[in-house]
Amino acid sequence: MASSDAAAIRRDYVRRLVALKLWHVWRLHKDGIDLRTALTERVDLCRMSTFIEGTESREPLDAEGWQRVLDELAAVYARHDADATSGEIEAEGVALLWPSLEPRIARDAAEAARSVAELSGCFAREYRPFYHEPDSADHLTLHVRNAHQPDSPFHHVPEMIESLQGAVSATERDRPDVAWVQCGTWLNSFPPFARLFPRAWAGSAESSGPGNHFGWWGQFVDRRGGFHGENARRFRETGEFPYAATLCRCRLEDLREHLLVLANDMNEDRRPQL
Repeated sequence: MASSDAAAIRRDYVRRLVALKLWHVWRLHKDGIDLRTALTERVDLCRMSTFIEGTESREPLDAEGWQRVLDELAAVYARHDADATSGEIEAEGVALLWPSLEPRIARDAAEAARSVAELSGCFAREYRPFYHEPDSADHLTLHVRNAHQPDSPFHHVPEMIESLQGAVSATERDRPDVAWVQCGTWLNSFPPFARLFPRAWAGSAESSGPGNHFGWWGQFVDRRGGFHGENARRFRETGEFPYAATLCRCRLEDLREHLLVLANDMNEDRRPQL
């Protein structure tokens, strides 16, 4: 994909996702949620802006400047408090935020393209304690990315199985002390993804409720890295996220055995018919 096309897709994604987040805050506030709480704990506009540098940082570079932006956003909501729809809030809010959003678009599009090019599979790994138990033993912790962009990874299930098998094999080789695997993502609620894991995976699902992180908001990214309009439409129509983000885990050996069965079944399906 040309860099200009990637930047255009990213620009559209940012504009529409910010509008969706502003709508979500409007709806939450109408339902009695404190506006500042909704703006900071239920959506994360700051991390999309130049107020945040890098992917690991959580605090704005200019805390006072970001507070001024939040004050201006609060004023936008106050001006339209009696409005029957969020249209004006979305338009004014995007315009207000755009000077801190637009400078990142080309850079973020280029970084996303490099990330996809460097991926060897859809599953990256690290080792960390169980998310809900900070003092627990290390788990193989999976992070999911679309290594087949602009195609859907679910058109490449054999490759996804191989990527998972590679993560399991590397863990058994490099970290024989690790007995469990975990992943927190909205994809755990998406049946084609859940089928990659044993039954115990879905049975372990835990959710801490809607949040402001990518585990929830990642469902609004489409296979190209653009804005997922259908999921957004469902969200606006129902007021509920189409897919709940959950934390799931299972024993590493159970995942290994399940993947072996899946791989064998895929191979059977590919055998020529006599």
